[in-house]
Amino acid sequence: MSAQNVVPETLARQAVRCAVHTARLLEERHLHLRRSRTGVSVSLPDGRSFMVFRESYCDTGESAAPVVLAVWFHLWSIPPGAVRRRWLFEHLCILNTVLFAGFDGFLVKLWMVDAATSDYAGLYSWASAREAERYGHYITAILGPLSTRGSVGFEIVTDSTLEDFAQPV
Repeated sequence: MSAQNVVPETLARQAVRCAVHTARLLEERHLHLRRSRTGVSVSLPDGRSFMVFRESYCDTGESAAPVVLAVWFHLWSIPPGAVRRRWLFEHLCILNTVLFAGFDGFLVKLWMVDAATSDYAGLYSWASAREAERYGHYITAILGPLSTRGSVGFEIVTDSTLEDFAQPV
C-alpha cells in the first residue's frame, strides 16, 4: 500500500494521543530496547534485505493472532553513501518512538536500514490487522513529505509472525 491522503488535523490528533500514551508507557517502564537482533540481516515480505539497527518492544501484553506490518521509505536528505547522515539519523530516530509506541496494538518494531541504498524499513508486530493498518496509513502520511517520491509504502501480512521474517537471510 502507499501513503494515503490523511487530513492533517487527524494526523496531529493521532500524534498527540500517541505521544501521551507513549509517555505513560515510558513512565511505567513498559517500553524496552533489545539488542539480540542488532546487526542481523532480515527480509521484508517483498524479499528486500535490511540490517536491524535497533529493536523496540512493549511488554503490556500479547496478541493471540499478531500480524506483521512492513513499512519502508527513503529519506530525501540521506542519499546512498551518506555515512555521517545515516549515523546521525539512526542514533537520533529513537526520538521517533513517540510516533508509534503509543498506538493501540503495538508489540515490537525492528528498525532497519539497507546500507548500500540508505533505504529504511520498519518491521513490526501488531496485535491486529486493523490496528496495523491504522498505523500504516498514519506513518506513511508522515513519512511522505520527508521521503523521495514513490519510496514510501507499507504491507500487512496476516497469519504470520515477526519471527517468520526476522530469520537471518
